[in-house]
Parts: sequence; structure tokens; C-alpha cells
Amino acid sequence: MVPGMGGHMGAASGDGRHDDEATLTEFLSSLMDYTPTIPDELVEHYLGRSGFHCPDLRLTRLVAVATQKFISDIASDSLQHCKARVAAPIKDNKSKQPKDRRLVLTMDDLSKALHEVNQFLITSELSLLLQYSLPYSLV
Repeated sequence: MVPGMGGHMGAASGDGRHDDEATLTEFLSSLMDYTPTIPDELVEHYLGRSGFHCPDLRLTRLVAVATQKFISDIASDSLQHCKARVAAPIKDNKSKQPKDRRLVLTMDDLSKALHEVNQFLITSELSLLLQYSLPYSLV
């Protein structure tokens, strides 16, 4: 957990905005003490290839943490697909049921997890497109 993320919110909207800014500043500062799994040089390389150049190491680390979370979610979803596949009984023959229940991730497990992510991204993009392209009276 990042220190300072559980701050209180002020009663007035101005105080709330000040608290949000202070929390964000504290969070970004805490990224300097955190070493993400994905090296800064790798993140900077791919950000540079996409045309994003920023000398602020905090933003690079923020992208690294977000990427790490994204990959972790895909791996977790793949594991859930693997567990479901192993738990499903084999219908052909009971003797073919493996006695050793080791989990082995397959490309099929990963493909299913990536398909779910793709469906979410397409749905999100479509809703944003509809939100900003339709007249306000229809939204």
C-alpha cells in the first residue's frame, strides 16, 4: 500500500480538491522510492517509440506500475481459466482423468483471458465513441 492514500476529504469542494492534489502529489513522490518490476529503461524505450518523451521519472514509474497491474490481471485471469479447465471432468473416459492435478497454463487459457480484455477494451472504446459523437439529447 502506498503511504498517504487514506487521507480525509474536506467538507467544502475547494478543500476536497486540495486534499486530492495533496494525495496525488504524495503518491507521485512515493513512486521515487518504489522499484517496479518492469525496468525504467524498458518503459522509457516503449514510451519513446510511441512518441511520448517525458523527463519525469515519476510518470515513467506510474506507467510501469500500471503495466505491471495489467499483466498481472491477465495472468490471474489465465490461471482462473486453467483451474476451470482442470476441474472440468473428462466426458470420454474416467481412466483418462489425470491423477496429478498440476496446473499447466496453455495458450488456450491465455487466449481466453486476452479475449476478455479485448472485449472490455472494445466496449469501453465504443461507449466513449458513442458518448462523444451522439447529440446530448440522445445520451
